Amino acid sequence: MSLIDLIILGIVSEKPQSAYDIQKDVEYHHLDRWTKISTPSIYKKVITLKEKNYLTTDVVKNGKFAEKSIYSITNKGIEYFQELMEKYSEQEITIPINFNVVISNLNKMSKPKALELINKIRDNIIKAQGNNKKYTELYSDIPLTGRTIFKQQAALYSSLLDWMSEFETEFLKDLKNGE
Repeated sequence: MSLIDLIILGIVSEKPQSAYDIQKDVEYHHLDRWTKISTPSIYKKVITLKEKNYLTTDVVKNGKFAEKSIYSITNKGIEYFQELMEKYSEQEITIPINFNVVISNLNKMSKPKALELINKIRDNIIKAQGNNKKYTELYSDIPLTGRTIFKQQAALYSSLLDWMSEFETEFLKDLKNGE
């Protein structure tokens, strides 16, 4: 069971698509920002899902273009999709944040370098916040379920910036007391 299965089955449940179209749908919805999914993993998973009878394939030829496989979800695939939806909605929520490893090692850096790294992290949160705002405006016509993820991300970036300010104050105070 994987999130990639859930993503692919969710996309194909809306309408039959080629692996290329699935990959474009993933890019359009920026799903790679929220989960680890890559173009090769999509193509590999589509084949695996077909082998497990969660998807069927129709080969179509469109004029002068090469034949392509169009994938449709099967009844077994719908059941598996629903099982995955249940599984992932029941899991403990974790929010992996890649810069936490840097934060946990700041006390091993010189004070100026540690502060520089804190500023870099803050700058990147601000950049991500700006990108999220841009995407929110650019894709304002997407369904509520997509728009709400942009809202969630906005709230997280805002909270992270508040946390960064508090952390930096405490870090500086801690450094001052350690001197």
